[in-house]
Amino acid sequence: MKRAAIASSNLRHGAVFAVQNGTPKSTISAIRSLLFLINHPILDDNFRASFHSQTCTTNPSTHRKLQVVNNFSSSRTMFLKFVTKQCRGGFTNLDDALVFFNRMVQLQPLPSIACFNHFLGAIVRMKHYTTAISLLKKMELLGIVEPSVCSLNILINCYCHLNRVDIGFSVLGRILKLGFEPDTFTLTTLIRGLCGEDRVGQAVELFNDMVAKGFQPNVVTCTTIINGLCKTGNTSAAIGLLKKMEERNWGANNVVYNTIIDSLCKDKLVSEAFNLFSDMISKGILPNVFTYSSLIHGLCSSNQWKEATRLLNEMVNRKIEPNVWTFTILVDALCKEGKIAEAVDIVEVMIQRSEVPNVVTYNTLMDGYCLQGKFDEAKKIFDLMEMSQSGLAPDTVTFTTIIGGLCHSGKPLAAQEIIREMRACGQEPNLMTYSILLDGLCKNKHLVEAMTLFREMEEIGLHLDIVPYSILINGVCRAGNLEAARKLFCSLSTKGLQPNIHTYTIMINGLCREGLLSEANMLLEKMEECGCSPNGVTYNIMAQGFLRNNETSRAMQLIHEMVEKGFSADASTVTMLIDLSDNSGLNHSVLELLHKS
Repeated sequence: MKRAAIASSNLRHGAVFAVQNGTPKSTISAIRSLLFLINHPILDDNFRASFHSQTCTTNPSTHRKLQVVNNFSSSRTMFLKFVTKQCRGGFTNLDDALVFFNRMVQLQPLPSIACFNHFLGAIVRMKHYTTAISLLKKMELLGIVEPSVCSLNILINCYCHLNRVDIGFSVLGRILKLGFEPDTFTLTTLIRGLCGEDRVGQAVELFNDMVAKGFQPNVVTCTTIINGLCKTGNTSAAIGLLKKMEERNWGANNVVYNTIIDSLCKDKLVSEAFNLFSDMISKGILPNVFTYSSLIHGLCSSNQWKEATRLLNEMVNRKIEPNVWTFTILVDALCKEGKIAEAVDIVEVMIQRSEVPNVVTYNTLMDGYCLQGKFDEAKKIFDLMEMSQSGLAPDTVTFTTIIGGLCHSGKPLAAQEIIREMRACGQEPNLMTYSILLDGLCKNKHLVEAMTLFREMEEIGLHLDIVPYSILINGVCRAGNLEAARKLFCSLSTKGLQPNIHTYTIMINGLCREGLLSEANMLLEKMEECGCSPNGVTYNIMAQGFLRNNETSRAMQLIHEMVEKGFSADASTVTMLIDLSDNSGLNHSVLELLHKS
């Protein structure tokens, strides 16, 4: 608490801001009221060692476990009771668990399949999925147990957690081949695996097939599908499934409602979210902190601060206390509105209420400062997090945010130092981190450093997508090295990458700047042939290229095409057209064209 209070004091010390002149008084009043109210896969290649070597260790903790095992050696029943107790409470580490397993397989008679499954379930809860798979396979290989639906379900669950749902389906085939009936857990696990791999359409097909064949889905099955549908933006289908759940008494609960309400709020369909909220209450399903937090997020995002205050009041009156997530939502909304001072107030209120801000809260506040160009303030928070000893160590998002802030403030070389610091702290930069730094180096004309960084990204085995390539092509074009940009662009197909609208537009712009209009126009045509339709930016760049080089008729033709496709001439194109009409007497045709756009 003391450290948190110091952090808050430091934040306040650097956060004296005037409320923006454009902010309505009613909004300011609502925010003040709000503040007042709150204050009162497959087997791991490394897992190839022998069965014996897996279960032996010199870990001191494991020696103690061995002593416990030896103490129970005279009583099989007592030993198995102790193992069951350990499975329920959870093992301290994998080595300890394997000591017990080694003793279990030596018992005569062997423990039941249920006992082994209970043990494997504990291993899965520790997230040692490859270990669970290996142990199951070894048990079968040694003839220790016969496979059952339960043990095969554990296998499917492990593969789904490893994003290998394809192997999970092969295990389903094995279940059927052995003459077993898959149960609801089998199919729910596969549905979760498909959703986890963004194959929601296939998950829905499996769900429908499951229902058609008489399987009774449970609330977990339905929640999994609804969550997948909401994450892919198909909220209407999620609502349809909710109605079916209610019609067939499949047990819709507040988790299901919360998922859909949250999705509606994120889609800015706040009225629809409140309608569902009313339905939820009318059916006797009680809202919780997640329900209210989602609705508050929706209201804040749509600038309905008075309603957000009212809802927060209702929440507190229902004895539902705001949590860290609720407060962080408010901080995020205020930061995005440019109300940083009020966001800092929320952080202080959190601390006063013993809801200590977490890394996400501080990351959000840092991002808010960066959006306002207040990079020094963002850096102060970053430094506080680095000095913190209360679980506030910067994560990848923290480092990426500060790197972005430094790049935007024209300090990409300082951002490079942060990358080194990041690695020293045990945080690996991801593709987004590198791409932001690459963009900062290119835009600040540090092309040599950018090229070095790009080579480093390739060498460390990052799976580069089109974004870093587009950034580098743009940087090379801006530096006037069109030939190098061409080579990079042409190499994309060999890397298995497809240029997007941004990539094509960058190259067209580079070609136009060098006066290579025919080549630029050919690229525009190729772009459409490849199924990548030009946008307004692309058309405007090409039209300006024609106008700069006095190719008026081609420019007018392209602008007509652009207007027909629903795009408008931008300010630069309009200025060039007006200049053209003054100089060439094309007043009528130009004015007509401008009127259409």
